[in-house]
Amino acid sequence: MVGDMGLGLEVCGFSESLGVGSPCAWEVDAFLTTPPPPFFTLRTKHVRADKQYCVAFVVLASLESVAEVFAEVQQTSWFLGTAKYILSYTAEVITKEMLAADPILRTSYDFVLATRLPLEGGSGLPPRVESSLGDEARTLFALLQNCPYCDAGDPRVNLVDKWSPREGFLIGRDLYPDLFRDFNGHRFRAVTLVYEPFSCYEKIDGVIVPADNCVDNNMLREIANNLNFTYVFVEPSDGQWGHRLDNGSYTGVIGAVERREADFSLNIAITQDREEKVDCTIGYHVEPITFATSKPRPLNQALALIRPFAPNMWAAFSITLVVTGPLYFLTCKFTVAPFKKVTPPTLVKSYLIIFAACFNQGVKWLPVLSNRVFGITYVITMFVTVTVYVAMLTATLTLPTLSPTLNTLEELVRSDFSWGIQDLGAADYQLLKSSTVPLYQKVFKGLSPCPSLDECITLARDSKYAFITQLHVATGDIFPVELGWAMNPGCPYRHAFDRKIRALLQSGLISKWLDDLIHDPQRGSWTEKWACPRRRIPAPQS
Repeated sequence: MVGDMGLGLEVCGFSESLGVGSPCAWEVDAFLTTPPPPFFTLRTKHVRADKQYCVAFVVLASLESVAEVFAEVQQTSWFLGTAKYILSYTAEVITKEMLAADPILRTSYDFVLATRLPLEGGSGLPPRVESSLGDEARTLFALLQNCPYCDAGDPRVNLVDKWSPREGFLIGRDLYPDLFRDFNGHRFRAVTLVYEPFSCYEKIDGVIVPADNCVDNNMLREIANNLNFTYVFVEPSDGQWGHRLDNGSYTGVIGAVERREADFSLNIAITQDREEKVDCTIGYHVEPITFATSKPRPLNQALALIRPFAPNMWAAFSITLVVTGPLYFLTCKFTVAPFKKVTPPTLVKSYLIIFAACFNQGVKWLPVLSNRVFGITYVITMFVTVTVYVAMLTATLTLPTLSPTLNTLEELVRSDFSWGIQDLGAADYQLLKSSTVPLYQKVFKGLSPCPSLDECITLARDSKYAFITQLHVATGDIFPVELGWAMNPGCPYRHAFDRKIRALLQSGLISKWLDDLIHDPQRGSWTEKWACPRRRIPAPQS
């Protein structure tokens, strides 16, 4: 922590004696109009810090301005990734009731308010300490702190310590304890949609009832038991996972968390755009987005005669037949000696000889060395070509050829397939819409949405349609994403959830739950469709 607590209180007492309440408020207002400094003036860690930087703010201002400072510092982008502790002094007598009545500070955390509070009816200190203080015991600094979940899950203002300019801290408690190790039965609102096998629930008479055995449901149940809270599931009003609108706000699950309509979400794809609006927990599973198409089908047998060769091979073969006839005619005409009793073939007969030799028919070549060399070269070439063609045609007719499979976005764009997605409010839509990668832009321009998951699967199964989704089908990934939970912006208890999720990962429980669900025979209706092995390829970088 930066700074010395005793020095801070002495500064507060000095400012009170000078009566500089208004100038302090002016300093705070000016401070909040400027962006946070780009670097730490002092880089250090507390000995008990959880591997993160700590930043301390000493605020000398009125209670209203202190509330503004708290909202600005703790709930926005000031010093992201650090533990931020606020010590404030208002030069006024502030009681617990006054602090609890403030709409902002009654939800505060990592916040201590110092007030010179006359202690009526005794100081509450041990007799030895009270006698040593003398008259000073009647006017001490009381250090008040709000605990957001201490009163059966509701906020409560506590007296954490008392401070004397001469004796220092008199009780010796931690001024900034971890307030999020026990939520004392607080009820959270978790927003999500059905996405098996991660989050699942059913509605009974309009009430959402979480299922017993899905990965995120199991995680939330274990975390709730450890941190002592309860929860209810809610759905986003628009039924979407969340994509960014033109005004910068989000729809769906992400929007509900951003607007604080819910406390956190279950499984969402963690992307850079979303992290700019909400806080996200650590990722617990990588789920690449890819596309699904129909199984390979037998090709039209009416085209079996031309299928053994590719179009460019057929073009080369045809050009060879067309050019070789005149070439053989000219060879015969200019190489036969006038005194020999041999008549060169006409142009038409030259064509007939070339075509006959192509199909292994008996042909009488002119008894001239150059013509015989020409004929041997041509016959060998045609023999190899026709033999390969017959072999491939036999294989094609014996075992019908199947349509090719599509495994990458490049192949999809070059094919005659159409493609689309089901949810225009999910991470895949946002990625394709905002990406500057040319390939992604082509895919976005060709999107053909389908109205429901069942119809998307039906289109992919029965037609030339590629369904872009998080199914394990194609061997190439569009882009791999981590699944995590979205939390309110500036969420103070995210580190507590991260700690529990990390423990579940290290214990192997998340992998075990997912593996058990995939291989559960009772859930085969979706397992057979979704769980297909594939290799991973790197995604294009925007």
